[in-house]
Amino acid sequence: MHTRMRWSSGGVRMLAREMSSQGKSWSSAEVECPRPEHAGSRVRFDGHYGPAEHRRQRYRCLPANGDRSHRFTEVLPREESWNDACESCERDVGLHESPHAARNYQFVARGIAEALVMVGAGSTYRDAALVARERAKRLRVDPGTGAPRFSRHGSLAMDWVEVFAPVVFEPYRPRAWPTGGSLLLDELPFRVRDPQSGRHRIAFRIFAAMGYEHGRAKLWRLEAFTSKAQDDWEAFLGALAGAPPRVVCDNDDGLTNAVRARFPDAELYLCEWHLRHALERLMGTLRTDEPQHREAIGELLADVEAAFTGPSFWEPFAERCHAAGIPRLSNWLNSTGKIVEDQFRRRGPRWKRPADIPLSSSPLDGFINPIRASIKPRAYGLKNRQRTNRMLMLMQLHANRQDDQRAYVRHIRECLEAHQGRPSITRRAIVDAGGPASLR
Repeated sequence: MHTRMRWSSGGVRMLAREMSSQGKSWSSAEVECPRPEHAGSRVRFDGHYGPAEHRRQRYRCLPANGDRSHRFTEVLPREESWNDACESCERDVGLHESPHAARNYQFVARGIAEALVMVGAGSTYRDAALVARERAKRLRVDPGTGAPRFSRHGSLAMDWVEVFAPVVFEPYRPRAWPTGGSLLLDELPFRVRDPQSGRHRIAFRIFAAMGYEHGRAKLWRLEAFTSKAQDDWEAFLGALAGAPPRVVCDNDDGLTNAVRARFPDAELYLCEWHLRHALERLMGTLRTDEPQHREAIGELLADVEAAFTGPSFWEPFAERCHAAGIPRLSNWLNSTGKIVEDQFRRRGPRWKRPADIPLSSSPLDGFINPIRASIKPRAYGLKNRQRTNRMLMLMQLHANRQDDQRAYVRHIRECLEAHQGRPSITRRAIVDAGGPASLR
């Protein structure tokens, strides 16, 4: 047995507790028998189970009602502690006072929570799983040499995301769209190489929504879709109750039609950054396709950014564009350009506009750029839509600075205790059974 001799101020007390963990005295761990009819019975330590360094405590109940004694384990068994003291709470701990573990799980709740925080911060499943195995001393051993084998297989962390991401996300899940300020919408496309053609194509997109809570920006929702059709955007916007008073988004037909359908009373404001770049892209194309207008377009391009400052700059700029005699440019100004002019009239002076009434969706970039950087190198490996959406839950918590490891441990323990020490769902419950992948 693992016996530790420590003669500090509490040495005698701790020695007695260690002897009790070997079944030699009555328990002082305040553990109760899980059987209701044995409430108030005496309980003692009664050995361990499991491999060395990962043993878990057993107890024996001596019923006060005269029933036969029996052995039991806690609903959430504790794995034996590796240290004499806890650095977090600064006190001595006994063998039986280590972190809780789910039944039939090799890893404790704290290790699972730490891996979920890593995934939310952008780590790959492989990296999170490797750290979890190393810190839990759960590395596999080579049968020939006995040396530890470092596994980088990511299925361990992937399974935890599937099972526990909804658990830690639930306390923070938004139930309705913001009722004040603006709702900013955008999408992140991710490309993968097509094995048949060898070309890159968009495999899936991540829809993102940002709102304001008490004047503070907050990532409201993330979800993966295979297209950006109106039906997909309507499903995304219809997932929460209520409607925002104002929506800022790109001038995409599927998105704008979905906003009008789901939020008919909301003010729709097209992102000025996207409008400006759409005009710049058009003028760049015209400069290449229509060389006879190259010089005129070159002069106009230099003034595009200033033109979007306000109506006093936009009106003379539009007159110059029409005077250049470029039909495609005039058509854009007569259609989309009218939207720009209308928005200039609606937006009001800059010094009177609050922070939660932006003119573009650029404030959302601060939330989604780290997500783009994290997913882009491994987009080819994300093929299951439901599991990807659960990973996005963790990334949303991280973006909103709600990914507290201790809170994750508490939520995981509460879920396990509510289901007799086991997760509420089985792992691999959302696999794509046959057929094409759900994110392809």
